Amino acid sequence: MTHPPESGTFDRSGWVPLLALSTTVAVSFGVLLYAVSVLITEEAAGSTFSTTVLSVGYGGALLVGGLLAPLVGRRADRFGVRLILVTGVAFGGLGISALSVANRPWQVLVIFWLLIGPAGSMTFYEPAFIAVEQWFGSERRARSLATLTLVGGLAGPVFLPLSSALIDGLGWRSAARVLAGVLVAVGGPAAVLMARTSARQGGEPAAEHRMTTLRGLLSDRRFVVYTASVALMFLCVQAILLHRIALFEEGGFALATATAGAAVASLLSFPGRLTAPFMARMWGGIPIQIVALLVLAGAAAVSIDGSQTWQLVAHFLLFGTAFGAMLPIRASIMGSWYSGPSYGRIMGSQWMVVSVAGAVGPAAIGTLRDITDGYATPMGLVTAGLITSAVLSALSGRIRVEESSEPAD
Repeated sequence: MTHPPESGTFDRSGWVPLLALSTTVAVSFGVLLYAVSVLITEEAAGSTFSTTVLSVGYGGALLVGGLLAPLVGRRADRFGVRLILVTGVAFGGLGISALSVANRPWQVLVIFWLLIGPAGSMTFYEPAFIAVEQWFGSERRARSLATLTLVGGLAGPVFLPLSSALIDGLGWRSAARVLAGVLVAVGGPAAVLMARTSARQGGEPAAEHRMTTLRGLLSDRRFVVYTASVALMFLCVQAILLHRIALFEEGGFALATATAGAAVASLLSFPGRLTAPFMARMWGGIPIQIVALLVLAGAAAVSIDGSQTWQLVAHFLLFGTAFGAMLPIRASIMGSWYSGPSYGRIMGSQWMVVSVAGAVGPAAIGTLRDITDGYATPMGLVTAGLITSAVLSALSGRIRVEESSEPAD
């Protein structure tokens, strides 16, 4: 008999683990992504280690996290997220602490690849999305996803200025130790609280569904087409996130102006985080995703030139609005299609593909920028990529898949 882990109907106490989960995700994102992005700048670890070492370490951590996603998903299916979150916080705290005392390039690479990368795979949105589906299912999916991504969205506005202030006041090594302490002191207890108040734990499904095997996943055309759409979207969005400041600097804007635009875009993402799950419940996730992708394509299109004030304003306005909606929409769609005891494995397999694409995107766009001596061609391709992603999303929504409960061969 199949017993989905951490399933069941929640009363009001069910929001306690959700808020604890959201807090763990927000603090983990804040320390392991946003703070790390500040720690590797020239004013911090970049003064000790080369840009190449830090870039390879950071990019490798993202790649390792993606490659671990199927394993994390399988463990979540079988045991729930309790040990995953706690272990991830411990790995993250250890990794940031180790970075604060690293003196050699190989140490930096080991820390990023073996500690920070795995920590991210265990504490970012992927295991959190699985937990939400296990706990709430379709009944409260919209509200719980909105809460999760809304709280998670506080990570950037809080930890970017906090990290900068700590580095200015303490130096980057001491700042890293303080941030590691924040992760463990806040994320650890929150993860434990979430585990103690979560619903019942279950065992591994008695019979493997066809979608838990590689052959089963590849035979599902809807999964393949939708995964291609998400991977292409993530490639383009990661490229924009990494290069947008440099793009507008190249267009003649001051660094402070471009940075302020990015900060405003982060704030503009909050309405989308809050409303997209409810819109998906009313009108379906695919239509909302298509609209968001086309708006992102518009944001990329107006930045092709990037030399006019209206282009800068329009880019950050459009990007922030659409990016917020994109964050919870994938979980809404996948939950409505594949909710069940193998949901974590399916999500993990998809995220592995998406993460590889996300790791390739920024490097590819940067290389193309150097070859063409400007961002016009790269951003034109990004615009086309986002439009293609919207087309693939539309196609995936038209594919009907017959359910199969037969065990895999």
